[in-house]
Amino acid sequence: MPNFTGPGCQKKRAELFFEACRGLSIESLAEGVRRHIRWGSFFPAPAEVFKALYGTHEDQATMAWCDVLEAIRRTGAEGPVKFADYRIHYAIERMGGWAHVAWAVKEKKRWPMKDFITWYVFALKINVDADDVKPYLMGNRGLPCKAGPEDIARMTLEVPAGQARGLRRVL
Repeated sequence: MPNFTGPGCQKKRAELFFEACRGLSIESLAEGVRRHIRWGSFFPAPAEVFKALYGTHEDQATMAWCDVLEAIRRTGAEGPVKFADYRIHYAIERMGGWAHVAWAVKEKKRWPMKDFITWYVFALKINVDADDVKPYLMGNRGLPCKAGPEDIARMTLEVPAGQARGLRRVL
């Protein structure tokens, strides 16, 4: 393991820090550092900057669950539904599909939120890509036999990724 504590290593540590944070704008990076410094004792590691901006995996899953509840409120189990956050598709598919999850929520079953968070966190950890999931989730209503892409787009409820106060969504 390299030693980054000797003389002249500050530059190398700074390069590694900025390389790890490369996906962030300078404004986002500064905001993450400021947020961390409010509660932390030391200058943050890149992981702590990301956590200050995006929260934990469970925080991301909880924000996504709010999108699911909103879609259920708006369309029920009828579908089809398309979420901006494709990891929701991954979790819902593993839970038995849109109609099954919407039914369970309407019936006030206890398992849907817990299962959703578990599957959503797993999707984050394995880096699920939009190509890994179906473009929309079918409900009970189904689609007409000769439905084309325009018909499907018109019938599909598109749900944007909601935001939480102070946290950003990982999309």
